[in-house]
Amino acid sequence: MVAEGYGMTALRSLDGASITVRIEGIPVPQGSKTIVRRAGKAWMIDANADKLKLWRGKVANEADIGLTFDAPVCVGYEFVFPRPKRPKFLRHAVKPDIDKLMRAINDGLVDGGLLSDDSRITAVAFTEKRYAEQDEEPHAVVTVTAWRKEQ
Repeated sequence: MVAEGYGMTALRSLDGASITVRIEGIPVPQGSKTIVRRAGKAWMIDANADKLKLWRGKVANEADIGLTFDAPVCVGYEFVFPRPKRPKFLRHAVKPDIDKLMRAINDGLVDGGLLSDDSRITAVAFTEKRYAEQDEEPHAVVTVTAWRKEQ
């Protein structure tokens, strides 16, 4: 898993090449599509287009910090959901799927300019979805860290 000149030991964390973004609100997935037909034409749209547009807008707003990663990056994700009165599992092992949550975040990071393209993501450091603790509001936290060439 080590690409030419890059490796896990080459991660920078506290020198300005690592950015953490917190997005308030209930995380929204991206991925499920619906077919729309009008006037003899058909196209596909996101099944949750209205909520997704608002969520990606929040992600883009938080990601718009005047810095763009245009190199390989490693990303970490944490998704925090409201705790139901009687959860089926102790962990958030219900919909939405974690990969669809990541997809919405990735596109929002590109929309906000933090990533030049989501293809720059070459590794995932961690991914977690969980229920909020008492007095904790739903949110997502994303950490983007640039890889650097080893000396």
